[in-house]
Amino acid sequence: MSGRLPLWRRLRRWFWYQVAVTMLAAVHAMPPTAGRRLCRSLAAVGLRLRRRERELARRNLTLVYPQRSLAWREDLLGEAAAALGENLYAALTVERQAARGFPSVVEAAGPDGCGLVDRLRDLQQARRGVILLAAHIGCWELLGAWLAARLDRPAVITGTVRNPAVDHLLQARRRRLGLEPLPRDAGARPLLRALARGAVVGVLIDQNTGAANIEAPFLGHPAPTPAGPLRVAKRYDVPLVPAALVREDDRWVVRHLAAIEPAAAPDVAALATVCNAALARFVRRNPAQWVWFHDRWGLQARTRRVS
Repeated sequence: MSGRLPLWRRLRRWFWYQVAVTMLAAVHAMPPTAGRRLCRSLAAVGLRLRRRERELARRNLTLVYPQRSLAWREDLLGEAAAALGENLYAALTVERQAARGFPSVVEAAGPDGCGLVDRLRDLQQARRGVILLAAHIGCWELLGAWLAARLDRPAVITGTVRNPAVDHLLQARRRRLGLEPLPRDAGARPLLRALARGAVVGVLIDQNTGAANIEAPFLGHPAPTPAGPLRVAKRYDVPLVPAALVREDDRWVVRHLAAIEPAAAPDVAALATVCNAALARFVRRNPAQWVWFHDRWGLQARTRRVS
């Protein structure tokens, strides 16, 4: 398939694959302080050079925080870029952290009085499969690896990177860490199989994927929300546990909220509203650690239609 692509596109894919491999090797060869500084610097440079993402983040911040001053939002934008650098470093070094037993990760008790892992195991024993409801906040790659070291073959629904070599690199790395990637574009069957064997399946629903979305409020505004996993949860009464791994001082903290019971929601739209509200709590508490650079509310698409 790649042979049919124009030469410039094949060269671009090759270039970005080399960048990914080089970054992995470079960060692993560096002391942690230098590696983190490099990743934070790259994020700061990206904020300066990527005008489209920078302006989109500004529009998103204005949408969610209209009452705040421009200076406050600009400070938060800078903090978000710095946090993205921290997340990048944690994601690149996740195998090193796994080999050392994740010394920088701690587990906080949730509203049920226990940690996330114990809560998930309890639900598995009572209900078999469980959906871990997550968002692009903190280092979600590190959260998945940390869970894989404590649970039996957890799975995660993943998008497909449009660069096949980079996608293979990413998915192979997840498998080495003990995760089972479930391609989003494969439909519901992989999710159903994983739940049938009693797995914990990670699902991130805080981005506009463009496929099988329904509108549900997120941070106070209607947002396209992936409906497929929520339909499965509703139909088969699969509990959803909202969780996040956030940076607090010099450590990563695993936090979770009370399990969401699909039977309590009258339909999938209502369930999406409840799930979005839970994830929004994590964002409100840690706004700098969420990825504001994504077109969550479809603002770019609306601008194109108007123009």
